[in-house]
Amino acid sequence: MRLLLDRNTQICNYDDIIFPQMNPATEADALNLANGFCALLNEMADTCAMDEKEGCTEVVLFPPFPFISKVKDIVSKNGIAVGAQGVYYQDKGAFTGSVAASMVKSVGCEYVLCGHSERRTLFSDSDVNINAKVKKVLEFGMKPILCIGETQEEYDLKITKEVCAMQVSKDLAGVSKKQMKDVVIAYEPVWAIG
Repeated sequence: MRLLLDRNTQICNYDDIIFPQMNPATEADALNLANGFCALLNEMADTCAMDEKEGCTEVVLFPPFPFISKVKDIVSKNGIAVGAQGVYYQDKGAFTGSVAASMVKSVGCEYVLCGHSERRTLFSDSDVNINAKVKKVLEFGMKPILCIGETQEEYDLKITKEVCAMQVSKDLAGVSKKQMKDVVIAYEPVWAIG
């Protein structure tokens, strides 16, 4: 399911978890989106806070880094978790502008997007780097959302399964069976974004 709340928030539903990714331009926009999203969920009959009862749909918001803490303050009251739109795979060092897993963990993130199609295409995120990010997220006790999917050209060539299988194989290399319980794989074809 894809539902456009407005031009800045897209909701992706993968089985029992809903992942809205927020891209507001300002803190005020982010807080308005968070409040609006909570109001929308409260109107939906089949949603509830994860701790209320079995069978609830887990909801995770992914606001931009500067807004994570304040968005979390709003949405956590409604049983909604927050996640980071990405992390760098090194803990510390001269990586100006990068955000470490320890940073997003410290502000309450439970999930981190890894391998998002925009990061793969616009920022040349390689499978090697995505794999390092997945492992780093797991190391810090968070859950990676591994995004996989083919480009329009790969779709047209009918090699979707091969592309996705290769991404899963490379991006999850070295991830144990035990760790897989904390990994979510989200199929998100590049050609369907935007």
